[in-house]
Amino acid sequence: MKGIITLILTCLLLISSGCSKDSLPDEPLPDTQAFKNEFTRGFMASAEETEDGYYTFESKTNGYTMLFPEHAKVSESDFESHEDKYETFSLGEKMKNQNTSYYIKLTYEKAPSINDIDVHQELLAVTSGYKGDFKREEFSKNIVYSARENNEEEGLFYYIAVVKAKGTDQLIRLTFDSSCSNGETECNVNPNELNQRLTNIVHSIQFK
Repeated sequence: MKGIITLILTCLLLISSGCSKDSLPDEPLPDTQAFKNEFTRGFMASAEETEDGYYTFESKTNGYTMLFPEHAKVSESDFESHEDKYETFSLGEKMKNQNTSYYIKLTYEKAPSINDIDVHQELLAVTSGYKGDFKREEFSKNIVYSARENNEEEGLFYYIAVVKAKGTDQLIRLTFDSSCSNGETECNVNPNELNQRLTNIVHSIQFK
């Protein structure tokens, strides 16, 4: 009994003196939306920038990583994951210098049927209303099938893609679109900046 009382008093003393483990100051987190938002922060692999303005996003399926813009946020309400086979979510960012917001919808799948690329292109085409062809690009570890359109006057930039890992049963379907953040203010869309943001994310996808 005396030992228990001593232990309790010791703990109280540590807490009151600020010496308990929980009271130690945490490492300062980056002053960005990706870390201010608690749900989004749960996907960040590290508080260290991977590239200027980007951190590393790590999938809850442990199936892939990619670059994540420092001021983007993941929507908790849109997130869904099933073991290591499936994950879908959306992320968005307001680019105040352009009065533009962009949104990305990303779906990851791991299944033997992944190799039927036409099916996944058709899924994107149906959901987006796109009726044209997809451009095929081959990189060291991934193959990307994509299509894009943009209307600078209306502040629109649109992109859809299927990203297939070579030699595996993993794939990502992705849509990217932008719009004016505030309808009362003129959009100052920089398509090159939006395209660079998109390219950085898509080309950074690494399947595990």
